Amino acid sequence: MTTAPRDPKIPDLVTATEAAAILGISKQAVHKRIDRGQLVGAPVGNTYVLRRVVVEAAAQGPAE
Repeated sequence: MTTAPRDPKIPDLVTATEAAAILGISKQAVHKRIDRGQLVGAPVGNTYVLRRVVVEAAAQGPAE
């Protein structure tokens, strides 16, 4: 079985737990960053989802 191609209009999302792993911080720290406006996330069920590109950019540090 093959996978259908991804729709480029739909962003690649990660959960707060996955974001924590990418950033090397706890899930609670991800939630605190969302609360402070340092990361943008949207609640979905009992977790938050974040755009993967935003999380990966945050992991790289501030842009110069």
